Amino acid sequence: MINEDRHVIVTYEPTAWAAVPANNGANGPTWQWGDEILVGFTWGIFSDRRSGHQCSNDHPFESWLARSTDGGESWDAWQPEPYAGQDPPAAECPCCDHPVGPFTDPGFVARIEGNGYHGNRGARWFVSQDKGAAWLGPFGFGGLMEHPALQGLEFTGRTAYEVRGARSLDLYLSARIQPGTGALNVVYDKAFLARTTDGGATFEFISWLVDEDDPYRAVMPAPVRLSPSDLVVALRRKSATENWIDCLASGDDGATWSFRSRVGKTEDGNQFNGNPPAMVRLADGRLCCAYGNRSRCEIVARLSDDEGQTWGPERILRDDFQSVNGWPDLGYCRLFQRTEGRLVVVTFWCTPDRPQTHIEATIWTP
Repeated sequence: MINEDRHVIVTYEPTAWAAVPANNGANGPTWQWGDEILVGFTWGIFSDRRSGHQCSNDHPFESWLARSTDGGESWDAWQPEPYAGQDPPAAECPCCDHPVGPFTDPGFVARIEGNGYHGNRGARWFVSQDKGAAWLGPFGFGGLMEHPALQGLEFTGRTAYEVRGARSLDLYLSARIQPGTGALNVVYDKAFLARTTDGGATFEFISWLVDEDDPYRAVMPAPVRLSPSDLVVALRRKSATENWIDCLASGDDGATWSFRSRVGKTEDGNQFNGNPPAMVRLADGRLCCAYGNRSRCEIVARLSDDEGQTWGPERILRDDFQSVNGWPDLGYCRLFQRTEGRLVVVTFWCTPDRPQTHIEATIWTP
């Protein structure tokens, strides 16, 4: 353990299961305003199970938020309404027409809700114009899933997006063959890019991030824009034998993508389903990618000074994991850079003093 790193509790309750930040919000800068940081997480009821998630599936899961106004030093957590995982009033079903804007408002935040993970119900999204204090929604995706590339697939998107203009937004989403309707295993969902230019009334399918015939899972993208035409994305990958993070690149504003590099392993094998990446571009131009390795029970980060073509050595941020049941349920990082340059990585974690699953932040210097 590196002594200069500092660990801060975001939320902890021994009777609760607070987990999976990457399923519930975005990285900086879209969920950050200077030293004000917003993160999401799932709140459930703790259960001392012998393996797997330390949560009771007999109780509901709720989508919560936590905010820090001092660069991650202290946090306040709450459950917003209306929000992901909640049934909207009947008058609002099936969904509102489209969000009010503009997306370029300083306080604009979007939260994507998809199928297949705790407390989330389907293809919907929510918006806030005041940094997550109040929310509007749910909104639909304007016929997006009727596109020929997506017809018959199940929407599994999380929250990753880029504001392009007052009425224009890029969303990095994912879809998979629905359970029981195809030969592929349900874990083999694929990431894609969608775009709205009319304030969220309609969405256009832009591209798959990996080829349609790629045989491996490719989800939970963490995008970074390098220039008006150049993008890089860190992507969660899974095969029958291993789990890892890839870096992909586009030189034509997302129309096509190519492999750039392998960032690192999220597991030394294939027993625990790996981990998603968090990635941001630092003030000095370097890329930083953070992720969990479940085999080694570590949170690690790697830096790139050549736009993701190569990566420096792994920097171990945490290695003190100890859960009630011994299961390595951890990570799902969100990543932010403070105004003075230090980084904040928010994860779900367990320690010898707090072995129930909860949310912590690590503040460190790159």
